[in-house]
Order: sequence, then C-alpha cells, then structure tokens
Amino acid sequence: MKLINTLLAVTAVLLGTARSVPAADSPATETHRKLLSRHETVAQFEGVTEHKCPGATKSCPDRCGNSGDMATFKIIKYTAYENPGDGDPRQTKFQFLVQDNMKNLKVPAEIKRAVESLKVGDYVVLNWRHDYVTYVRSKSPERPIQLLKPITKEEADKLPAALEAPPKAPK
Repeated sequence: MKLINTLLAVTAVLLGTARSVPAADSPATETHRKLLSRHETVAQFEGVTEHKCPGATKSCPDRCGNSGDMATFKIIKYTAYENPGDGDPRQTKFQFLVQDNMKNLKVPAEIKRAVESLKVGDYVVLNWRHDYVTYVRSKSPERPIQLLKPITKEEADKLPAALEAPPKAPK
C-alpha cells in the first residue's frame, strides 16, 4: 500500500496535481517536520460547534475542507511548555476541526472518540505541538494533538502548573 501511495504521490508531482496537504494515509510526502512549540495543558471542554470557513476561494466554505465540527477548549493551566522555534505563545483557548462538513476526519479517530465522550465543562489533559511541516510541494504549520484524556476536577487540581518559561536566548 505504501508503494502505491508513493507512486501516486510521484505521479501527482510530475503532473502538477499534488495536494498541498497530504492525505492521512500518505505520510511519505512529508519531507521535514520542525517543532516550533509544545503545549501540555489542563483544559475544560466548551463544546463542539459548526464552523464555517471564512476563506475566499471558490471552494469555500462548502468544499474546501475547512468547515465542519469545531471542538473548543478553555485552557485552565499549562503543565509544560516549550518554544524552541518561534512557535505559538501560551494559549487561553484551543480549537480544532474534528471533521469537515463532508464528514472527513481532521484528527485521528481516537481523538474524535475522546471528543464525542466529553460533556461541556469536563476537564481534560490536552497536549499539542505547533510544527512547521515541509511537503514535496508546500510548507505549512500544523498543530497535531498529542493527547486528549478526560480527567476529574480533582485530578486537574493536583497537576502542577508549569513555571513561566525563561526568556529565549538571543539568536
């Protein structure tokens, strides 16, 4: 299967039809991933709402893949934070598309199941990365979720808050 995906990707590049974001089943098109920041948090689930893409392409908002079910979390505290590459600063809110309006998953299936198990107000451990990813024909930021785990309020209260990060060294 990997060989077929690789051959399809090479053919797409040669024909000039490669997608700017690879399909979930074709990681071979990724050529480089750089960590910009790492976020480990305790958060509270605010719910899933319908999100409409504000883009201006002729595919927006219905066929661009950026409209769909948006999960929103309020960040209660950071348990760890790292910013080695000019990534996102500490956040007070984190949102991500669970699936687009055509029901295509935008996160791994286990993350979707975790979101579906939550009720508004539930506490979670929510960890993600801010990466800069190079593909065969494009470069873009990505924020993959590393962990989404329900916890109780008592467990959330016991997790230690991270110290403020020291200032970055001059370049």
